[in-house]
Amino acid sequence: PFLQFTSFLGPHGEIVRVQALFDEGAMTSVMCKSVFERIKHRLGNWGPSTKRLRMANGAIVQSEAVWKGEVVIGGIKAQGEFEVLQSGGGWKFLFGKPLLHAFKAVHDYEVDEVRVSGTGGTKTLYN
Repeated sequence: PFLQFTSFLGPHGEIVRVQALFDEGAMTSVMCKSVFERIKHRLGNWGPSTKRLRMANGAIVQSEAVWKGEVVIGGIKAQGEFEVLQSGGGWKFLFGKPLLHAFKAVHDYEVDEVRVSGTGGTKTLYN
């Protein structure tokens, strides 16, 4: 798995760091509910979600919240959003297709590096 620390910027300058698992198969980005419950007071910009998400095993789960704001990875910034649901401990944050697209991410599988671009330029992330 490709893992990187990702930061979410709160409304009053807070910086909340969470380890992200890059998942090119995830159709949305998702934060584990237990992580979200510990940090939501610092995030701001979140509210109830109306989305229902289909899991890899086919189960459909109601998202518990949605957050929208500025995301930072490797010093590069982009606007993004994520849904919230319980992961069962498998991951803290899934960096899914919408965020990969927002950061114009390109994964070089041969050397296991990801190049991201956004506000602040372009950066290569190493696993």
